Amino acid sequence: MVIGLSLFALSAWFVFNYIIDLEQIEKLIFSRLPNWLIVATLFISECFTGILPPDMYILWAKSLDYSYLMVFILALVSYIGGIISWYIGTQLHRLKRVKKWVHIKFSEQFKTFRKYGGLVIFISALTPLPFSPVSVVAGMVEYPFKNYLIVALSRFLRFFLYAFVLYKFI
Repeated sequence: MVIGLSLFALSAWFVFNYIIDLEQIEKLIFSRLPNWLIVATLFISECFTGILPPDMYILWAKSLDYSYLMVFILALVSYIGGIISWYIGTQLHRLKRVKKWVHIKFSEQFKTFRKYGGLVIFISALTPLPFSPVSVVAGMVEYPFKNYLIVALSRFLRFFLYAFVLYKFI
């Protein structure tokens, strides 16, 4: 497990330092695209991978006259993206191979997720942990949708807390 996480971290570091230049992506997105399309890039990211950090969108919103309204819109888009990710997880669970994987190979881990899933969702919604993949897993393990919706609302808290701190100190 430790070796796997270490390899993942090393791979992510390599990708973000030598393959993907987030600063260039940020400049491309925020300087050339209309606001609605900028919001759409966050939505697409939150639906599928969660690879684009919401923090850079929150900082971008600071440059607008209606920054906190835009933070609300960004949080809403992220929340809806998480719901779509949860749904994708439920559909993945319908595939025989994935279902086998969930119920046989990782049954103990997913039992734990079902038990503590609310905490995992809450932590991923509030911190830089990837919200989208956690939402997919929540759907795959059939975490109750109503509970998911309630816990995932903490995504709004994250966006506004980050905005408050970033706007105050940056």
